[in-house]
Amino acid sequence: MKMREAVPEDAATIRDIALATISVTDDVRSKVMERAYQQEEIVRAIGSSEEAKEQLFIVGESEGDVIGFYHAIDRGDTWEVLRLYLHPAHHRQGLGAELLTHLQERKAQPIELYVESSNEQAIAFLSHQAFTELNRIQEEVYDQPMELIHLRYDPR
Repeated sequence: MKMREAVPEDAATIRDIALATISVTDDVRSKVMERAYQQEEIVRAIGSSEEAKEQLFIVGESEGDVIGFYHAIDRGDTWEVLRLYLHPAHHRQGLGAELLTHLQERKAQPIELYVESSNEQAIAFLSHQAFTELNRIQEEVYDQPMELIHLRYDPR
């Protein structure tokens, strides 16, 4: 998979990838994702990552098509991953791990992120990648109550 910095023209594809990961039975997550992945919000996030050297918004391409992405902030001694998605058609091929490896190649340090407790596929993937649970929190996300799991990967 070829990695490159995201550009505003990627926003529609990024939205499509994120929304493609939602189970049709997960109504709460669907509502949150629809709001979180409005095209203007994605363009804003890409723009802020272009301006701030501590932020990365990276897309992964296969055969010229964007198939996955991550958005991370370097907090000095830890990566905080805000977004990490791979189109479902490309799951179970090692490409999600490639996205995380790309991040670690930028700077080898722990990675922390939050994942919705209902996102079983993401939790299984992250567990397989040696992420461990730090805690769980109840949070209102776009007016929807959600349980979030705080996970951490330590490369040491």
